[in-house]
Amino acid sequence: MTIPDVLQTALSNLGRRKVRTALTSIGVVVGILTIVTMVSLGVGVQTEIQNQFAQLGLENVFVSPRVDQDNNFFTQFGTPPRQEPITTAVIERWRALPNVEEVIPVIELLGVTSFLELPAKKDAAEPLIRRIAVSAPEVFANPFRSEPIALAGRLDFNATRGEIVLGEGSLPDEIELEALIGREAVIVLQNPRGESERFPLTIVGVSDREEREVFVPVADLAAMKAWWYNAPDYLETQGYDSAVLKTRDVSEAARLVPILREEGFRVQSLELILDTANRAFAVINVMLSSVGGLALFVASLGIVNTMIMAVYERTREIGTLKAIGASRGDIRNIFMLEAGIIGLIGGVAGVIGGWLLGIGLNILINWYIEYEDLPIQATFFVVPWWLVMIALIFAALIGIVAGLYPATRAARLDPLVALRYE
Repeated sequence: MTIPDVLQTALSNLGRRKVRTALTSIGVVVGILTIVTMVSLGVGVQTEIQNQFAQLGLENVFVSPRVDQDNNFFTQFGTPPRQEPITTAVIERWRALPNVEEVIPVIELLGVTSFLELPAKKDAAEPLIRRIAVSAPEVFANPFRSEPIALAGRLDFNATRGEIVLGEGSLPDEIELEALIGREAVIVLQNPRGESERFPLTIVGVSDREEREVFVPVADLAAMKAWWYNAPDYLETQGYDSAVLKTRDVSEAARLVPILREEGFRVQSLELILDTANRAFAVINVMLSSVGGLALFVASLGIVNTMIMAVYERTREIGTLKAIGASRGDIRNIFMLEAGIIGLIGGVAGVIGGWLLGIGLNILINWYIEYEDLPIQATFFVVPWWLVMIALIFAALIGIVAGLYPATRAARLDPLVALRYE
């Protein structure tokens, strides 16, 4: 028998039992629908995370000095024991590296008691003092947060020092933001001994940050850190708290990571974090797929049962085919092809069902997000082309494997016995 003959015979046999064929394929439909829905959820969430990382800048490398963990007691009030400080000379050396477009040094004032002294109102005798957190410009120091929006003035610094950007949360209610621009604000640092130091700065802008947080240039942060640790040469001895190296592309960032680690620095790259996340999602997708795999296993048993019944019903037909010249391989191929088509029909229906279910769930989730007024916009269920192809191939393969035993049994029938079968 030729391949077209085998295919025509298999389709004709399935057409004679349309209801049984449809019922048998339902198990495959459920399994493939579950796999497509679960995996599309994992793919959708993974895609959104990749997009967020791409917006943050996968070409950035974050470097910080290693700290001696054995001698870090009370280091909040003493100079931190850094093994390899990021000094100004190190920053300049990194800036000279090929394919490094920019190096941004960062200083943090974590754990430092700080207050913001604002100009007094017209009807107030004393200036307003609020406890705040002092940070470097967040667009550089913390790229994991969205860029701030200027409510008044500007958010960049024209001068290397002496300017300040206020967060909206650091200001009292009902204050005229535009009136603050160009006026003087004072950051007051206070150590545990009760000593304090004043750092006057010019207000150049107000951001939409709701936290009690203000942003000043790195040079002013270095001066504050030097006073806090009573170390005038703080930058020369302890250096910056961290640095961001912006490279030309992701591959250059990946190349820099081992080099900087060999120099004794702690290095973190968004590309490395993304790789770790991708590995985790691969495990999650396998776990999600296993739920549908269980349904497919049950469906395969249904296919085996259906094909065995078909062998019993068509025993005389098998004998006739063998009598007119059909070989064992022809009989085996007919039954295996029938089982594979059952699996493929279930796979097609399952893929379409999973795709439609994903669209519906996306609409429902986005409606709920909009109803709750949450700051999220994403497509959580994504069905890529490779998932469709794998699902269809897997469904057909499940059918073929399930039909292997009944097909082999049919191929082994003796034609004389089969012709006498009632």
